[in-house]
Amino acid sequence: MDIYVMRHGQAGMVAKRDSERELTADGRAQVKMMATQLATKTAQFDYVLVSPFVRAQQTWEEASSAFSEPSRVITLNELTPDGDAKAVSALVDEFAADSQILVISHLPLVGYLVQEFVPSAGAPLFATAAIAHIHLTTSQSKLVALEHPA
Repeated sequence: MDIYVMRHGQAGMVAKRDSERELTADGRAQVKMMATQLATKTAQFDYVLVSPFVRAQQTWEEASSAFSEPSRVITLNELTPDGDAKAVSALVDEFAADSQILVISHLPLVGYLVQEFVPSAGAPLFATAAIAHIHLTTSQSKLVALEHPA
């Protein structure tokens, strides 16, 4: 199974609630650039799991044009910034072993997810729109790459 963990693009700071913050123009450009780079490695996801926060939903909207239609796009309330990495990893594990999964979420959860899947990697910091590629097999887990926008 290949899991790609992506932090949302740069978001504005002005909103009534954190969950309503929207991507900036720079954030949209970051996401498009990173999605284009990722599409050279994988053209399709079986599942896309997205935080319900506006900036994460907008990140998928911007990125989706770079990929074939996924089997399912699922909004998960567990993918908020203060989400439980163990609970999210258990949800991901429920998906088919040969799946390609994209998870779009927030700091600090994205770092903790990497650590949950690959304990030896620790909890890396993610720039906005950064993507971690994790390869999981029944015998091992490996952080293949963590790429940040230039």
